Amino acid sequence: MSLSENGPHIALLLPLNDPALRLPAEAVRQGFAAAAAVQNAPAWRVYLCGDEAETVAAYEQAVAAGARMVVGPLTRSAVVALVRSGKVSVPTLTLSLPEFKGLTLPPTLLLFGLSAEEEARQVADLAWRDGRREAVIVVADTPLAQRMQAAFRARWQALGARVAGQLRFIPGGEAALKGTVLQAGADMVFLATTAQEARAVRPYLPPLIPVYATSQAFGGRLQDPRNVDLTGVRFVDMPWLIEPDHPAVMIYPRPQPALNVELERLYALGIDAQRLASLLWQDGARPGATLDGVTGQLTIGEDQIVHRQGVPAGFQQDTVVVLELPTP
Repeated sequence: MSLSENGPHIALLLPLNDPALRLPAEAVRQGFAAAAAVQNAPAWRVYLCGDEAETVAAYEQAVAAGARMVVGPLTRSAVVALVRSGKVSVPTLTLSLPEFKGLTLPPTLLLFGLSAEEEARQVADLAWRDGRREAVIVVADTPLAQRMQAAFRARWQALGARVAGQLRFIPGGEAALKGTVLQAGADMVFLATTAQEARAVRPYLPPLIPVYATSQAFGGRLQDPRNVDLTGVRFVDMPWLIEPDHPAVMIYPRPQPALNVELERLYALGIDAQRLASLLWQDGARPGATLDGVTGQLTIGEDQIVHRQGVPAGFQQDTVVVLELPTP
């Protein structure tokens, strides 16, 4: 680990003392440290933060201590609070991707994170390339599921396709889905659900109608008897989980002990956050700059967002396979 008591360094803002966020924050820290150990990384130091006020205070402390760059904060609310504070004064890479309405982003801020909404838009693109045009959306009753369906719907309609219907996932009511999907005349289904909910829904959908989902439908194991229930479902996820043998992935150590899939994704986020921070430390935030990341193909956009392109994959019996996309 490369630490700095004073002088120029990268500050990593994490809520490691927050009982509710300690495990996610520690997964990010471990990933960041693992990436820093692999390469000749700039000096870096962890700053503890908790709620929104503590986050802003930690940011100011880091800058006063010589931080030339800040990575964090981790939560949506803390990112929004930092932007509203007007205190962003050095290049800053967030670890979450809130949607800002009516707020102007500081010019030195870059938004980076694991966005299920961005995945939902990529799934819409994937289904469009597959020739689908009429979608039924099955959505669970959670804020994340609602955000996924809204992002998919907006992108789907922007492509010129149609939402033929939207169905609410009700545990125990799966049997009614098949007839409803057939009556809607859809040529695909989008699942805005968790992996457990997707496994409950899939057997009740028409077998010949293609089904799509985000990474939320993937339980994290490439071979798993439970994957059989999701046979035929297409989704997008990160290379860290889908392509563990890829050369760009293999150079980074896996966490020990092993983490669950949600924390594993955050460990990968920490790896790419460190790699992006090192890139920005050297070259600045150049729009169009790319990085072959373990969370996806990363591109710095003109909109100050680090866009993450996931890997298309599908369930074949009990196994997850990478999908070959047609050449444009």
